[in-house]
Amino acid sequence: MKKMKTYASALAIAALAGCASDPNYGGLDATPPPPPDGGANPAQPPAGVVAAGVRWFGRVDTTTYAGQPRFSWSGTGFVAAFSGTSLAAEMTNSGAAPFFKTVIDGAPQAAFKAATGSGTYMLATGLTAGMHTVELYRQTEGPQGESRLLSLTVGDGALVDPPAGASRLIEFIGDSITAGYGNLGTAADLSNPDCFTLESAWDTYAGIAGRALGAEVSIVAASGIGIVRNYDPNDPGPRMPMLYPRAVANATTPTWDFHVEPQVVVINLGTNDISNGKGDPGMAYVDTYVTLLRTIRAYYPHTYIICTIAPLLNGGDLTTIRDHIKAAVQTVTTAGDAKVEAFDLPAQTSDKYACQYHPNVAENQLMADMLVAEIKAKVGW
Repeated sequence: MKKMKTYASALAIAALAGCASDPNYGGLDATPPPPPDGGANPAQPPAGVVAAGVRWFGRVDTTTYAGQPRFSWSGTGFVAAFSGTSLAAEMTNSGAAPFFKTVIDGAPQAAFKAATGSGTYMLATGLTAGMHTVELYRQTEGPQGESRLLSLTVGDGALVDPPAGASRLIEFIGDSITAGYGNLGTAADLSNPDCFTLESAWDTYAGIAGRALGAEVSIVAASGIGIVRNYDPNDPGPRMPMLYPRAVANATTPTWDFHVEPQVVVINLGTNDISNGKGDPGMAYVDTYVTLLRTIRAYYPHTYIICTIAPLLNGGDLTTIRDHIKAAVQTVTTAGDAKVEAFDLPAQTSDKYACQYHPNVAENQLMADMLVAEIKAKVGW
Protein backbone atom coordinates (compact mmCIF):
# COMPACT_ATOMS: atom_id res chain seq x y z
CA MET A 1 0.00 0.00 0.00
CA LYS A 2 1.31 3.41 -0.91
CA LYS A 3 2.24 5.61 2.01
CA MET A 4 0.10 8.55 3.09
CA LYS A 5 1.10 11.14 5.66
CA THR A 6 -0.78 10.94 8.97
CA TYR A 7 -2.90 14.00 9.63
CA ALA A 8 -2.64 14.07 13.40
CA SER A 9 -0.18 16.42 15.05
CA ALA A 10 0.25 17.63 18.59
CA LEU A 11 -1.06 21.03 17.55
CA ALA A 12 -4.10 19.59 15.84
CA ILE A 13 -4.92 17.16 18.65
CA ALA A 14 -4.78 19.90 21.26
CA ALA A 15 -6.97 22.20 19.21
CA LEU A 16 -9.49 19.48 18.38
CA ALA A 17 -10.00 17.83 21.73
CA GLY A 18 -13.61 16.88 22.25
CA CYS A 19 -14.53 16.93 18.56
CA ALA A 20 -16.22 13.54 18.73
CA SER A 21 -19.20 15.36 20.24
CA ASP A 22 -18.85 18.39 17.98
CA PRO A 23 -22.34 19.33 16.69
CA ASN A 24 -20.71 20.24 13.38
CA TYR A 25 -19.51 16.68 12.90
CA GLY A 26 -22.07 15.74 10.25
CA GLY A 27 -22.17 12.07 11.26
CA LEU A 28 -24.78 9.52 10.33
CA ASP A 29 -27.57 11.10 12.35
CA ALA A 30 -26.69 14.73 11.67
CA THR A 31 -29.19 17.14 10.16
CA PRO A 32 -27.76 19.35 7.41
CA PRO A 33 -27.73 23.03 8.41
CA PRO A 34 -30.12 25.44 6.73
CA PRO A 35 -28.69 27.53 3.88
CA PRO A 36 -27.67 31.00 5.12
CA ASP A 37 -30.13 33.69 4.06
CA GLY A 38 -32.06 31.21 1.97
CA GLY A 39 -29.09 30.31 -0.25
CA ALA A 40 -26.47 32.44 -1.94
CA ASN A 41 -26.93 34.06 -5.32
CA PRO A 42 -25.13 31.80 -7.82
CA ALA A 43 -24.17 34.85 -9.90
CA GLN A 44 -22.47 36.57 -6.98
CA PRO A 45 -18.73 37.02 -7.62
CA PRO A 46 -16.44 35.45 -5.02
CA ALA A 47 -15.22 38.78 -3.67
CA GLY A 48 -16.81 37.84 -0.38
CA VAL A 49 -14.27 39.14 2.13
CA VAL A 50 -12.44 42.45 1.98
CA ALA A 51 -10.46 43.08 5.15
CA ALA A 52 -7.23 44.87 6.12
CA GLY A 53 -7.33 46.69 2.78
CA VAL A 54 -7.12 43.54 0.63
CA ARG A 55 -9.50 40.99 -0.89
CA TRP A 56 -9.19 37.43 0.36
CA PHE A 57 -9.13 34.09 -1.45
CA GLY A 58 -10.63 31.07 0.28
CA ARG A 59 -11.73 31.02 3.90
CA VAL A 60 -10.50 33.66 6.32
CA ASP A 61 -11.34 34.56 9.93
CA THR A 62 -11.79 38.30 10.44
CA THR A 63 -13.46 38.15 13.87
CA THR A 64 -10.95 36.60 16.29
CA TYR A 65 -8.27 39.31 15.98
CA ALA A 66 -9.66 42.74 15.13
CA GLY A 67 -8.00 44.10 12.00
CA GLN A 68 -5.72 41.05 11.67
CA PRO A 69 -7.24 38.41 9.35
CA ARG A 70 -6.34 34.81 10.19
CA PHE A 71 -6.04 32.10 7.51
CA SER A 72 -4.72 28.57 7.16
CA TRP A 73 -6.28 26.44 4.41
CA SER A 74 -4.18 25.52 1.37
CA GLY A 75 -4.16 28.27 -1.24
CA THR A 76 -5.77 30.89 0.99
CA GLY A 77 -4.45 34.42 0.79
CA PHE A 78 -5.20 37.84 -0.61
CA VAL A 79 -4.78 40.27 -3.46
CA ALA A 80 -3.60 43.82 -2.76
CA ALA A 81 -3.65 46.77 -5.14
CA PHE A 82 -1.40 49.76 -4.53
CA SER A 83 0.32 52.72 -6.07
CA GLY A 84 3.99 52.55 -5.18
CA THR A 85 7.25 50.67 -5.68
CA SER A 86 7.13 47.87 -3.10
CA LEU A 87 4.89 45.94 -0.74
CA ALA A 88 5.85 44.35 2.58
CA ALA A 89 3.65 42.18 4.82
CA GLU A 90 4.03 41.72 8.53
CA MET A 91 2.65 38.33 9.50
CA THR A 92 2.71 35.91 12.38
CA ASN A 93 2.65 32.14 11.83
CA SER A 94 1.97 29.32 14.27
CA GLY A 95 2.98 25.69 13.94
CA ALA A 96 5.36 24.66 11.19
CA ALA A 97 7.13 27.39 9.22
CA PRO A 98 4.85 27.85 6.18
CA PHE A 99 5.59 28.52 2.54
CA PHE A 100 3.92 31.29 0.51
CA LYS A 101 3.75 32.14 -3.15
CA THR A 102 3.34 35.62 -4.62
CA VAL A 103 2.04 36.73 -7.99
CA ILE A 104 3.19 40.23 -8.94
CA ASP A 105 1.20 41.98 -11.66
CA GLY A 106 0.06 38.58 -12.91
CA ALA A 107 3.53 36.98 -12.92
CA PRO A 108 4.01 34.02 -10.50
CA GLN A 109 7.13 34.18 -8.34
CA ALA A 110 9.13 31.46 -6.61
CA ALA A 111 7.67 30.38 -3.28
CA PHE A 112 9.35 31.59 -0.11
CA LYS A 113 9.58 30.10 3.36
CA ALA A 114 8.35 32.20 6.26
CA ALA A 115 9.26 31.70 9.91
CA THR A 116 7.25 30.56 12.88
CA GLY A 117 6.33 33.64 14.89
CA SER A 118 6.20 37.23 13.70
CA GLY A 119 8.18 38.60 10.79
CA THR A 120 8.09 41.08 7.93
CA TYR A 121 8.31 39.80 4.36
CA MET A 122 9.00 41.81 1.25
CA LEU A 123 6.35 40.61 -1.19
CA ALA A 124 7.38 42.90 -4.04
CA THR A 125 10.25 45.33 -4.42
CA GLY A 126 12.01 47.41 -7.07
CA LEU A 127 8.81 48.06 -8.99
CA THR A 128 8.37 51.05 -11.24
CA ALA A 129 6.34 53.82 -9.65
CA GLY A 130 2.65 53.37 -10.39
CA MET A 131 -0.22 50.91 -9.95
CA HIS A 132 0.48 47.25 -9.11
CA THR A 133 -1.25 44.15 -7.78
CA VAL A 134 0.28 41.50 -5.55
CA GLU A 135 -1.37 38.18 -4.73
CA LEU A 136 -0.20 36.07 -1.79
CA TYR A 137 -1.13 32.38 -1.45
CA ARG A 138 -0.41 30.08 1.49
CA GLN A 139 1.20 26.90 0.13
CA THR A 140 1.30 24.93 3.40
CA GLU A 141 -1.89 23.19 4.51
CA GLY A 142 -3.98 24.35 7.45
CA PRO A 143 -3.40 21.53 9.96
CA GLN A 144 0.30 22.52 9.97
CA GLY A 145 -0.56 25.87 11.55
CA GLU A 146 -2.12 29.19 10.73
CA SER A 147 -1.11 32.64 9.55
CA ARG A 148 -2.26 36.12 10.52
CA LEU A 149 -1.76 39.32 8.56
CA LEU A 150 -0.69 42.07 10.95
CA SER A 151 -0.02 44.92 8.52
CA LEU A 152 0.95 45.91 4.99
CA THR A 153 3.47 48.61 4.09
CA VAL A 154 3.62 50.20 0.65
CA GLY A 155 6.88 51.79 -0.45
CA ASP A 156 6.51 55.28 -1.92
CA GLY A 157 2.74 55.07 -2.03
CA ALA A 158 -0.41 53.57 -0.54
CA LEU A 159 -2.95 50.79 -0.89
CA VAL A 160 -5.98 51.35 -3.11
CA ASP A 161 -9.20 49.38 -3.32
CA PRO A 162 -8.43 45.75 -4.24
CA PRO A 163 -9.64 44.42 -7.59
CA ALA A 164 -12.98 42.65 -7.81
CA GLY A 165 -13.04 38.88 -7.97
CA ALA A 166 -13.75 36.68 -10.94
CA SER A 167 -17.34 35.59 -11.54
CA ARG A 168 -16.35 31.94 -11.06
CA LEU A 169 -15.58 30.01 -7.86
CA ILE A 170 -14.74 26.32 -7.31
CA GLU A 171 -14.51 24.70 -3.88
CA PHE A 172 -12.29 21.61 -3.51
CA ILE A 173 -12.71 19.25 -0.55
CA GLY A 174 -10.06 16.59 -0.07
CA ASP A 175 -7.03 15.09 1.61
CA SER A 176 -3.27 15.28 1.01
CA ILE A 177 -3.74 14.99 -2.74
CA THR A 178 -5.88 18.13 -2.85
CA ALA A 179 -3.65 19.94 -0.34
CA GLY A 180 -0.62 19.24 -2.55
CA TYR A 181 1.36 17.22 -0.02
CA GLY A 182 4.79 16.48 -1.50
CA ASN A 183 3.76 17.32 -5.06
CA LEU A 184 7.01 19.21 -5.77
CA GLY A 185 9.04 16.10 -4.97
CA THR A 186 10.38 13.43 -7.27
CA ALA A 187 10.82 9.67 -7.18
CA ALA A 188 13.95 10.34 -5.13
CA ASP A 189 11.64 11.49 -2.32
CA LEU A 190 9.64 8.25 -2.01
CA SER A 191 11.09 7.67 1.47
CA ASN A 192 11.34 11.31 2.49
CA PRO A 193 9.88 11.48 6.03
CA ASP A 194 8.56 15.02 5.68
CA CYS A 195 6.88 16.12 2.47
CA PHE A 196 5.29 19.30 3.85
CA THR A 197 8.36 21.24 2.73
CA LEU A 198 7.59 20.03 -0.82
CA GLU A 199 3.92 21.00 -0.67
CA SER A 200 2.44 23.52 -3.11
CA ALA A 201 -1.24 24.43 -3.30
CA TRP A 202 -0.46 26.44 -6.44
CA ASP A 203 0.64 23.25 -8.23
CA THR A 204 -2.31 21.05 -7.22
CA TYR A 205 -4.91 19.93 -9.71
CA ALA A 206 -7.24 22.35 -7.90
CA GLY A 207 -5.01 25.36 -8.46
CA ILE A 208 -4.21 24.39 -12.04
CA ALA A 209 -7.87 23.81 -12.93
CA GLY A 210 -8.94 27.09 -11.36
CA ARG A 211 -6.45 29.09 -13.40
CA ALA A 212 -7.40 27.25 -16.60
CA LEU A 213 -11.06 28.08 -16.04
CA GLY A 214 -10.54 31.66 -14.88
CA ALA A 215 -12.03 30.71 -11.51
CA GLU A 216 -11.01 31.47 -7.98
CA VAL A 217 -10.47 28.42 -5.80
CA SER A 218 -11.25 27.62 -2.18
CA ILE A 219 -9.52 24.49 -0.83
CA VAL A 220 -10.62 22.62 2.29
CA ALA A 221 -8.13 19.76 2.57
CA ALA A 222 -5.91 17.99 5.10
CA SER A 223 -3.36 15.23 4.76
CA GLY A 224 -4.52 11.87 6.09
CA ILE A 225 -8.16 12.93 6.36
CA GLY A 226 -11.07 10.65 5.52
CA ILE A 227 -14.84 10.52 5.52
CA VAL A 228 -15.19 8.10 8.45
CA ARG A 229 -11.57 6.95 9.04
CA ASN A 230 -8.28 8.77 8.76
CA TYR A 231 -5.11 7.20 7.39
CA ASP A 232 -3.92 6.28 10.88
CA PRO A 233 -6.70 4.17 12.44
CA ASN A 234 -5.63 5.44 15.87
CA ASP A 235 -5.76 9.10 14.81
CA PRO A 236 -7.94 10.96 17.35
CA GLY A 237 -8.29 13.95 15.02
CA PRO A 238 -11.44 14.88 13.13
CA ARG A 239 -12.69 13.47 9.85
CA MET A 240 -13.69 15.77 7.02
CA PRO A 241 -17.34 16.15 8.10
CA MET A 242 -15.97 17.72 11.31
CA LEU A 243 -13.50 19.98 9.52
CA TYR A 244 -15.74 21.15 6.72
CA PRO A 245 -17.57 23.97 8.58
CA ARG A 246 -14.39 25.61 9.88
CA ALA A 247 -13.01 28.95 8.79
CA VAL A 248 -9.54 27.92 10.07
CA ALA A 249 -8.41 24.29 10.04
CA ASN A 250 -7.29 23.82 13.65
CA ALA A 251 -9.97 25.94 15.33
CA THR A 252 -13.54 24.83 15.98
CA THR A 253 -14.61 28.48 16.01
CA PRO A 254 -15.44 30.58 14.19
CA THR A 255 -17.30 28.51 11.65
CA TRP A 256 -17.33 29.59 8.03
CA ASP A 257 -20.47 31.52 7.07
CA PHE A 258 -20.83 30.10 3.52
CA HIS A 259 -21.83 33.55 2.30
CA VAL A 260 -20.69 32.94 -1.28
CA GLU A 261 -21.91 30.02 -3.35
CA PRO A 262 -19.42 28.34 -5.70
CA GLN A 263 -20.66 27.18 -9.06
CA VAL A 264 -18.77 23.89 -8.62
CA VAL A 265 -17.67 21.73 -5.68
CA VAL A 266 -15.18 18.89 -6.22
CA ILE A 267 -14.89 16.19 -3.54
CA ASN A 268 -11.86 13.87 -3.57
CA LEU A 269 -12.11 11.75 -0.40
CA GLY A 270 -11.85 8.06 0.39
CA THR A 271 -8.19 7.16 -0.04
CA ASN A 272 -7.53 7.33 3.69
CA ASP A 273 -10.74 5.51 4.60
CA ILE A 274 -9.45 2.28 3.01
CA SER A 275 -5.66 2.58 2.82
CA ASN A 276 -3.05 1.51 5.38
CA GLY A 277 -4.54 -2.00 5.53
CA LYS A 278 -7.83 -0.94 7.14
CA GLY A 279 -10.06 -2.66 4.61
CA ASP A 280 -13.48 -1.70 3.32
CA PRO A 281 -15.10 1.11 5.38
CA GLY A 282 -18.50 -0.26 4.33
CA MET A 283 -21.86 1.44 4.59
CA ALA A 284 -20.61 3.87 7.22
CA TYR A 285 -18.61 5.52 4.43
CA VAL A 286 -21.58 5.61 2.05
CA ASP A 287 -24.01 6.94 4.64
CA THR A 288 -21.65 9.65 5.90
CA TYR A 289 -20.80 10.62 2.32
CA VAL A 290 -24.53 11.06 1.67
CA THR A 291 -24.81 13.28 4.74
CA LEU A 292 -21.86 15.37 3.55
CA LEU A 293 -23.49 15.78 0.13
CA ARG A 294 -26.74 16.88 1.75
CA THR A 295 -24.88 19.31 4.00
CA ILE A 296 -23.12 20.85 1.00
CA ARG A 297 -26.42 21.06 -0.87
CA ALA A 298 -28.04 22.83 2.09
CA TYR A 299 -25.35 25.49 1.94
CA TYR A 300 -25.17 25.62 -1.85
CA PRO A 301 -28.59 25.11 -3.47
CA HIS A 302 -27.39 25.73 -7.05
CA THR A 303 -23.88 24.24 -7.07
CA TYR A 304 -22.81 21.38 -9.33
CA ILE A 305 -21.01 18.72 -7.25
CA ILE A 306 -18.38 16.38 -8.70
CA CYS A 307 -17.40 13.36 -6.58
CA THR A 308 -14.14 11.62 -7.45
CA ILE A 309 -11.29 9.56 -6.02
CA ALA A 310 -7.73 9.76 -7.36
CA PRO A 311 -4.98 8.99 -7.89
CA LEU A 312 -3.31 6.97 -5.08
CA LEU A 313 -5.69 4.00 -4.90
CA ASN A 314 -5.54 1.10 -7.31
CA GLY A 315 -6.87 -2.43 -7.74
CA GLY A 316 -9.59 -3.64 -5.41
CA ASP A 317 -9.34 -0.66 -3.06
CA LEU A 318 -9.99 1.73 -5.94
CA THR A 319 -12.97 -0.29 -7.14
CA THR A 320 -14.43 -0.46 -3.64
CA ILE A 321 -14.26 3.28 -3.01
CA ARG A 322 -15.50 4.14 -6.50
CA ASP A 323 -18.50 1.85 -5.96
CA HIS A 324 -19.22 3.47 -2.59
CA ILE A 325 -19.06 6.96 -4.11
CA LYS A 326 -21.40 5.92 -6.91
CA ALA A 327 -23.81 4.48 -4.33
CA ALA A 328 -23.79 7.75 -2.35
CA VAL A 329 -24.37 9.77 -5.52
CA GLN A 330 -27.17 7.43 -6.56
CA THR A 331 -28.86 7.96 -3.20
CA VAL A 332 -29.04 11.72 -3.56
CA THR A 333 -29.87 11.73 -7.27
CA THR A 334 -32.70 9.26 -6.70
CA ALA A 335 -33.97 11.66 -4.03
CA GLY A 336 -34.13 14.41 -6.67
CA ASP A 337 -30.72 16.12 -6.66
CA ALA A 338 -29.76 16.29 -10.33
CA LYS A 339 -26.57 18.32 -9.84
CA VAL A 340 -24.32 15.61 -8.42
CA GLU A 341 -22.14 13.15 -10.32
CA ALA A 342 -19.47 10.52 -9.79
CA PHE A 343 -16.48 11.19 -12.02
CA ASP A 344 -13.51 8.86 -12.47
CA LEU A 345 -9.98 10.20 -12.57
CA PRO A 346 -7.12 7.83 -13.48
CA ALA A 347 -5.01 5.85 -11.04
CA GLN A 348 -1.43 7.01 -10.75
CA THR A 349 1.46 5.57 -12.74
CA SER A 350 4.98 5.13 -11.40
CA ASP A 351 6.44 7.77 -13.68
CA LYS A 352 4.43 10.41 -11.82
CA TYR A 353 5.47 9.60 -8.25
CA ALA A 354 6.48 12.49 -6.00
CA CYS A 355 7.17 12.57 -2.26
CA GLN A 356 5.84 9.46 -0.46
CA TYR A 357 4.22 8.29 -3.70
CA HIS A 358 1.98 11.34 -3.93
CA PRO A 359 1.14 12.73 -7.38
CA ASN A 360 3.72 15.02 -8.90
CA VAL A 361 2.94 18.21 -10.80
CA ALA A 362 2.57 16.30 -14.08
CA GLU A 363 -0.07 14.04 -12.52
CA ASN A 364 -1.84 17.06 -11.08
CA GLN A 365 -1.84 18.62 -14.55
CA LEU A 366 -3.43 15.48 -16.00
CA MET A 367 -6.13 15.48 -13.33
CA ALA A 368 -6.77 19.19 -13.87
CA ASP A 369 -7.11 18.74 -17.63
CA MET A 370 -9.76 16.07 -17.16
CA LEU A 371 -11.66 18.10 -14.59
CA VAL A 372 -11.53 21.23 -16.73
CA ALA A 373 -13.11 19.36 -19.63
CA GLU A 374 -15.80 17.91 -17.36
CA ILE A 375 -16.62 21.24 -15.72
CA LYS A 376 -16.87 22.94 -19.10
CA ALA A 377 -19.24 20.22 -20.31
CA LYS A 378 -21.46 20.23 -17.22
CA VAL A 379 -21.43 23.89 -16.17
CA GLY A 380 -21.01 25.54 -19.58
CA TRP A 381 -17.90 27.56 -18.86
